[in-house]
Amino acid sequence: MEKLVSPIENAVDSVFVHVTDLRRAAEWYSMVMGLPVLEERLNGGNVYWLKLQGGTGLILDDNRSNAADTPHVRFMYKTDDIDAALRYLEGKGISTLGGIERPHPGLAFMRFIDPDGNALMVTQSDYVSDVVERLPDTDSPIQNRFGGIFLNVTDMNRAIRFHSEALGLPYSEVSDRQEDSIYDLEMKQGSGVLLDNNRYRQGDTYETLFMFVTKDVDRSKDYLAAHGVPVFTDIERHGELAFFTVKDPDGNFIMICSEVNE
Repeated sequence: MEKLVSPIENAVDSVFVHVTDLRRAAEWYSMVMGLPVLEERLNGGNVYWLKLQGGTGLILDDNRSNAADTPHVRFMYKTDDIDAALRYLEGKGISTLGGIERPHPGLAFMRFIDPDGNALMVTQSDYVSDVVERLPDTDSPIQNRFGGIFLNVTDMNRAIRFHSEALGLPYSEVSDRQEDSIYDLEMKQGSGVLLDNNRYRQGDTYETLFMFVTKDVDRSKDYLAAHGVPVFTDIERHGELAFFTVKDPDGNFIMICSEVNE
């Protein structure tokens, strides 16, 4: 299938985690990845942001500046032309929530929702942040880099069509076999996006947001346990791949996954 022309880049700028206590969340995620806590970003605002290795950042958002009915965005894509991105989505019959917002010069964004109710954002921004590097004396074996972002779906082929067309990506539909329960929306840079219907297939009531990579899964589990972080699902091993999941202080599920050399 020919690549469509979309002004929305297949590159995730940042992932959102929605929290209730910004300081607690900033300290927790910094502990997990061995990062310094940036006090200047805990200045009374509603977000705490970290640009990570690989190009995709993390935004902790306590939603104080959002209306009560504003959907919680999962992550944001980049664009160089927000107006063209709006026209493109509308041409595909994809509704945006409130159109384009321009909170201050150099920043514009819009939200849209996929058929499974996942809220996503498209952002045009002139702002650039430096990567927050790990502390030189950290004991954390967990890297400051995403291994993948999960987007939980119920109808895999419907999700493949929707997200591929929004990004202008070629795609192929998959079978209903268990091994086709993950579909990689390959990004040109930064973290990949994984359409995942495992939670739906298995009847789970939780969703994993994303995975951080580590060079040592067993030591990562011990490190988190020493910091009072309980394991939610224990280590699973599939050849070179090994992973487990934990909950952050707000009950968000994240995965710690081995770094596989390809």
